[in-house]
Amino acid sequence: MPFVGHTPIHPLWSQHHRPTATATQTSTCLITRLAGEGTLDAAGVWHPPTSTEVYRGPCRIAPPGPVSNPVVGDQRVGLTDYQVMVRWDTPEILEGDIVEVLTAADPLLPGRLLQVTDTVGGGASQQWERVLTCSQDITNRDIR
Repeated sequence: MPFVGHTPIHPLWSQHHRPTATATQTSTCLITRLAGEGTLDAAGVWHPPTSTEVYRGPCRIAPPGPVSNPVVGDQRVGLTDYQVMVRWDTPEILEGDIVEVLTAADPLLPGRLLQVTDTVGGGASQQWERVLTCSQDITNRDIR
């Protein structure tokens, strides 16, 4: 039982442990968000929207889960989910944002594009890092 006026957890406990979580983030990622809907010019050529940088910095990427093969339209696709951890104080990440792996110890990861499907670590009273669930379409194996 703690002494009167004291808590068993120090008030700066999270701040003390956050550097440990960040130290495990040995890869780097760029997270971008599409800005707008894109435009159609007078010649009928569609121009995709520009991207806005949301975050660039350390990340940790957990191995993908099992591949699921849902049927979309008339085509079977292959999807797999990754867990991507970023610094706890990263600006808000939204579903649909794109994570590009810039550097990683695994030579097959850099250049990979993942789409955020869930922002599990979007807020908590005790937080060391943000945990993002991201999917990768692996239907066409030649696409990284």
